[in-house]
Amino acid sequence: MTDRSIPAISDEAAQATVIEAFRQVLGITEVDPEAPFGALGGDSLRAVRVLSRVWRELGVELPVHALGETTTAAEFAAVVRERGGTP
Repeated sequence: MTDRSIPAISDEAAQATVIEAFRQVLGITEVDPEAPFGALGGDSLRAVRVLSRVWRELGVELPVHALGETTTAAEFAAVVRERGGTP
């Protein structure tokens, strides 16, 4: 994590950003927020790409282990929101 200030992120913004990142990186049109990342086609390389998108779009930098194969989009969005602060 960097020392710079991270703006508060709403639940809706975190969820929308994570779902769109999953969609784009995994090349799928629909993302069930309760489906595990691995079940949607995710692997460690794709996880890094999702993490990179979240960092670019929301300013939240997370470690690679924050998005595992069993992590759902809803769970990951909650982590993103917590790390970004609460509005």
